[in-house]
Amino acid sequence: MVSPQARWLEAERLPLTLYPVSFFKRILRFEKKTIAQQEQRHAQRYTLNADSPLQCVLQLGNRHRSGQLLNLSGTGVSLRTAKDLEATRGQVCRLTFSFGKYQLALDATVAHARTAERHLTLGLALQFATFDLQKSYLQLLEPIAIGTTLAPAGAGLLRQTEPGIITDRYDSPGDAQLTIWRNFAGQSVHGFEFRMNDYFVRSQGAPPNLEIYTCEETLPNRKGYAVPALRKAGDKSAEIRQLFRWVVPHLSKAVPDDARSFLSQFTG
Repeated sequence: MVSPQARWLEAERLPLTLYPVSFFKRILRFEKKTIAQQEQRHAQRYTLNADSPLQCVLQLGNRHRSGQLLNLSGTGVSLRTAKDLEATRGQVCRLTFSFGKYQLALDATVAHARTAERHLTLGLALQFATFDLQKSYLQLLEPIAIGTTLAPAGAGLLRQTEPGIITDRYDSPGDAQLTIWRNFAGQSVHGFEFRMNDYFVRSQGAPPNLEIYTCEETLPNRKGYAVPALRKAGDKSAEIRQLFRWVVPHLSKAVPDDARSFLSQFTG
């Protein structure tokens, strides 16, 4: 005779086979030997903007509910979902992330659950059955990490690049730097350059004109400003453009609205 507990376990059992999704094949190629470094870097939690295009569906037993992602880290997720679900610490679940046409499913366990008047908030510890699944998740997380951590570089670092043009700069601890060029008169946005790890995009023209490069090295000039040595991105261009498109919706609120709007014109 099958016990009630065994029947509950059978109902909660999730399909075992999960497949990694390669969001990027030519860039962000994380290696197993450096994964500990990536885990350390992504130990912090990255808070998502309310209008983030990253969506999530939670499978808890045989129940499926959409969830609002609140924040993510390299090993966990916090999300808000319908109050009608019941979750207990240690319970196995599955998350399916959707970003445009891409999807990634990962197993997780419930670390904590808090019920409020209108919703249930869950802290979930991600489980990576294979390194390839972990790499896929890190590729999904990287544009969020770049965008949400940008902060003003400081007034002392503003510089005039040419007559009538000034810049302001935003740096990320994850080796990213956004520079906004403004017309001195009226302060309207004139263009931008955006370094995202070893990838570089910029434009001083109208959308969709976007120059795309890889950064070979960084050389300081006489004024102490880091000048990247750039190379045309070639067959990496499409993926670097995709990375840029995924970063822009997650830009930190420290980046002014007009600059965010200007960059958004180039994501179409």
